Amino acid sequence: MRADGMSLQGEGRWIAPGELFFSITDRQGRIVASNSVFERLSAYGRDELMGAPHNIIRHPEMPGGAFHLMWDTLLSGRPFAAYVRNLAKDRVPYDVFATVTPLGDGFLSVRSAPQSAALRAAAYDLYAEVAPLERERRDEGASAAAAAAHGAEQLAARLAALGFASYDEFMYSALPTEVVARVAVSGPRRPSTDPGTVGRILAAALDIDSGLVAAMDRLDALERLVESLRAASCEASTTASELLEVTRLADVASQRVEASAPVLRRTTQAMTSLVGGLTVTLTALSGELTAVRLAVMEQRFLIALARLHNDMVILFAQEVLQGRAPQQALGYVRALCETLSDDLSRMADAAEATSRRLGLIRQDVDRAREELEGYRVFLSTWRIQVPRYGVARQVGPHVGPIDSHLRRGHDRIADLRALAQQCEANATPVDTGELVGPVWRILESAGAAIGGWRP
Repeated sequence: MRADGMSLQGEGRWIAPGELFFSITDRQGRIVASNSVFERLSAYGRDELMGAPHNIIRHPEMPGGAFHLMWDTLLSGRPFAAYVRNLAKDRVPYDVFATVTPLGDGFLSVRSAPQSAALRAAAYDLYAEVAPLERERRDEGASAAAAAAHGAEQLAARLAALGFASYDEFMYSALPTEVVARVAVSGPRRPSTDPGTVGRILAAALDIDSGLVAAMDRLDALERLVESLRAASCEASTTASELLEVTRLADVASQRVEASAPVLRRTTQAMTSLVGGLTVTLTALSGELTAVRLAVMEQRFLIALARLHNDMVILFAQEVLQGRAPQQALGYVRALCETLSDDLSRMADAAEATSRRLGLIRQDVDRAREELEGYRVFLSTWRIQVPRYGVARQVGPHVGPIDSHLRRGHDRIADLRALAQQCEANATPVDTGELVGPVWRILESAGAAIGGWRP
């Protein structure tokens, strides 16, 4: 146990790496469904859990800020993920990586054993820092809600120090990491030889898993392209700033000979304006690329979430097939499939939004290219004007540096444009239409098996 009270290992109830467990709550957070793994870990009987508030398992070490972030996210209609310490009925703690997703008039939570020691430790370090701050607020007379809101702000601020711009960015990183690691330790999924309903459900779920794995591979490639585009954008911005500086020096030199060659000053002023516009365009592009990076991270998060829900379908079907769960438990499979359908819809929406953003970025890069080309035209004019007005000695030394930076700028913009085109071409990595069919096959099979019953 660490001095701050958050134990990271060696204590608590063990969860097998491949285990998943779930619960469904209503809008008020009351439990309406769960599986046997949840009952075993929580040490509560099914009758005790049904209708109980989900915070019946809340551990006192968990800061309210974590749950404040959760409710803010869920009530905006988006899924949430976090590292959470729970406390069982017998006072034994157990740590989970939890996801919570809106489901109809309630919420579905799927949990697993944490796999990333680094991310888990980072989260628990933050919890240990923030929980005392919340207690201080309560001691000062703040309400529980106000203290939790303060805790949420503190969590976000401390995440920034770890390199995460927001909690969204943290959970977008954590969930794919956890899902990939869990699958790796769980071993490959094997096709079922069962010819009946459960076998058909498993076959369809494996088709979904294959499609999601392929989608993640393509999205990983897009993420690498976006990172390359961001790096190229930074290089182009640096070159544009350098070009602006040498152009300003040329403008100062032209100002000194303005009395005898006023046209030179007008030309360098136009050049300064154009390259200034270029730097503004590239600065804005940097912000847009940051937003695209987050959008791609969200897509990876949604694919990982869909894999998690699909894995829960597989485990449920296997429990039924092996006789560890009754046939009626397939009703929960239907609920999971509804969530999976929502996952696919979110994935499609996110992919479309990312594609639009990348299209706009490509337009911005084209605008930067046009601004640089306009600059080149004025530079050609200025180059002719310098000897014509006999001011080569005063102004000529600035031509070489401008030429050098302009060539570099053209190269940078060309690289940027090529990468932007590649990103735009790869911006729809998930064909959710291919995954909808297997989801419907699962729903039909589960519905036929349980005669329309559902939780």
